[in-house]
Parts: sequence; C-alpha cells; structure tokens
Amino acid sequence: MLRRDLMRSLGFATLSLLGCTSKKEVEVMYPGSLIREMEEFVIPSFEKKYGCDVISEAKGSLTIIQELKDGLRRPDVVISSDSSLLDELKFTLIDQYYLFASNSIVVAGKKEVPENWIERIVEREVKAGMSDPGADPLGYRTLIMLKLAEIYYGFEFYKRVVENLVVFALETDLSANLSAGNIDVGFLYKNMALNYNLNFIELPDEINLSNPEMDEFYSKAEVRVGKRTFRGRSIAYGIAEIKGGRGKEFVDFMLNDGLKILRKLGFRTFTI
Repeated sequence: MLRRDLMRSLGFATLSLLGCTSKKEVEVMYPGSLIREMEEFVIPSFEKKYGCDVISEAKGSLTIIQELKDGLRRPDVVISSDSSLLDELKFTLIDQYYLFASNSIVVAGKKEVPENWIERIVEREVKAGMSDPGADPLGYRTLIMLKLAEIYYGFEFYKRVVENLVVFALETDLSANLSAGNIDVGFLYKNMALNYNLNFIELPDEINLSNPEMDEFYSKAEVRVGKRTFRGRSIAYGIAEIKGGRGKEFVDFMLNDGLKILRKLGFRTFTI
C-alpha cells in the first residue's frame, strides 16, 4: 500500500477546509496499469487542489472487486480497468459508475519485437508472457485478443500460443520481467509499454480492443475464467464512489481535471 503523510504542511490544514472537509484523507483502490499515471500525476494534483491526503493501493481489478465483495476492503473510491466488473458492486456498494478512459493491447519487449511474433511463440523461439486472467483484466483480454487474432489472420494458433505463455500474477509483474529481460515478449497495455520504455508493436484495431466501433467484432470472442465468462468488448476504465464513503471529490476530480491529465499522457478519454 502506498501511503503519504496525513498532512504535509500547516498550509494543507487550511486548504482542507476548501475540499475534503469531512475527512482529511481519501482511500482509493485502482488497477496496476495506472500506477505511474495515478502516483505521479493524478493523485498529487488532487492533493494539491483539495488539501486532502490520498491513501492509494494498486492491484488487479478482479482482485479489487473480489476483496470489496468479500468485505475485506472498503475504500472511498474504486477504479477498475474493466468497467463491467463494477456491475458486481451495484446496489450493494455503489449506486453508479462512470467510464473515463480506454487503452489498447500491444506486444512489447525489451528488444525489438518480431513482426512474426505468433510463429516465434508457437515455435518457442521467444519466451513470452501474460498476466493472470484470474486476477487481472489484462490477462483475460489477452486471451480474447488472441482468439480475435485467429479470426482476423485466418489460421489456428490460439492453443499453441497460450500453452507456451508464462503467466505472471499481475500486469506489473509482467512489465517488470519484460524490463529485466527475463522474457522476450509479452502482452501489455500501450501506456505500460511506454512507461517502462519498452519496444512494442501496435496491433490492428480489429484485435487490440481499443475501438468502441469494433465492439460487434470483438464480441465474437469469449473466454471462461473461473465462474465468470468474458466476452470481447472495447477496453473501458470505470470509476465509482463507494456508498457512505468520502470519495465524491476524487471522482469529480477524476472526471474533470483527471481526464485532462490522462489525455496529455496519451489516453483516449470518454466525454462525461
């Protein structure tokens, strides 16, 4: 868990009267794919504007949702890299949620990524990895992307690729191992490849899950993970305030100033 001092100066004590008047700190749980964006840009900007301290924690979105459902955690704000997971909290922990940004899946590596990455993974000429589909939406989105790629490229390879992949617990573990050169290629969100200064190749819109206009095609692929079935759809991050919490100011900030920050960082954002 990433924690900051409750009050960084006496000046913040005065500023807090203008912002989070009922609570001097706000607890936010968010997906690991947004660590740099949240910790270096969004959260510091919010703290400066409102004079509140933010207690933040990054995990896989599936893990976050399950911890909330099991009553293990009760933050003020929850952010999921797959907005549809927030439906599991509606009527119990949240009243509504908002879509705020998209992303795309790329094939990344410390060295140059081969254009024929499918054949290279099938032949085990490169060591490839993905994140755990049971904990992280990037994991099951990777599986969906590979199924769509079969359709798009017109030949079968899904099973042979998947059986050759090293599975890492979280997307941050995957990116760290790519940066260290422990694996040759992996499937990451584009912003993470940029943040870790990795080489990457962009995939066609038909398979990279970035384009809402392609949702009809994306829906042709689905995967079963535990008790959940995930059908292909464009990537959409969602944010919600937990009932009875003190997260309204943070959600409002994210949907205004936060969107401007993310746009400058290269994200496609949704109009609220």
